[in-house]
Amino acid sequence: MDALILAAGQGSRLDVGVPKCLVQVGGRSLLDHQLDAIERVGADRVTVVVGYEHEQVEDAAKGRAQVVLNERYAETNSLYSFWLARNAVEGDLLVLNSDVLFAPELLSDLVAVTGSALAFDSSSGDEDEHMKVRTRRGRLMRLSKELPALYSHGESLGVVHLSRLAARAAFSAAGSFVGRGREDHWAAAAFNEVARGHWVSCVDVAGQPWVEIDFPEDLDRARNHTWPAIAALRRERSSADDLWSTSMEPDEMEEVGT
Repeated sequence: MDALILAAGQGSRLDVGVPKCLVQVGGRSLLDHQLDAIERVGADRVTVVVGYEHEQVEDAAKGRAQVVLNERYAETNSLYSFWLARNAVEGDLLVLNSDVLFAPELLSDLVAVTGSALAFDSSSGDEDEHMKVRTRRGRLMRLSKELPALYSHGESLGVVHLSRLAARAAFSAAGSFVGRGREDHWAAAAFNEVARGHWVSCVDVAGQPWVEIDFPEDLDRARNHTWPAIAALRRERSSADDLWSTSMEPDEMEEVGT
């Protein structure tokens, strides 16, 4: 399994003076948080598509990921960044927008689903800025910011797991859009094409801590609410693991270790 982080954008609406993926939350950058989660699920290789202030992102990713440069980041969108990585990845593919903070377990749940899967939150998706999701019997039908609220079942997190065949179909669809001069489209346009011929499961993560960081208020929420919630979950799970291990007999511990 490969992983692809789309991190070429400037994040001008955030106005922080650094690439959005390098914004600090909980003492670490968003990029570090995502790389940690990706390593936890066992991806064999990570690729980061960089653009704005790419040298800073390349330094931050050094030793943990390879990079692909989108020199046209200022005039293109995530679809083009996705397409540029077509020759750098292979096999099953995780695709992440770099501006999302989430609990690592969310990614584990997503890759545990057989086949392709997309994370969405059924408790969100009522704002113009949201990438809305339409589902049917748990299957992705459409992704669009313009999707009417009547037909929306939630908000996409920008975290997708594609099977090998679905990933190649997504790159092919992206190439078709690029060939028609549609470099300004979101990567969601390619995923919509994939969903026509491949089952993409929609995994509802409502109630789990996550946030997409586009505006200063999103960053405040990430630092003051989302990250503390993630840290609390981590402490709870660590305590539960300690309790479980101390309740076992030595021979049971040895068996689990093997």
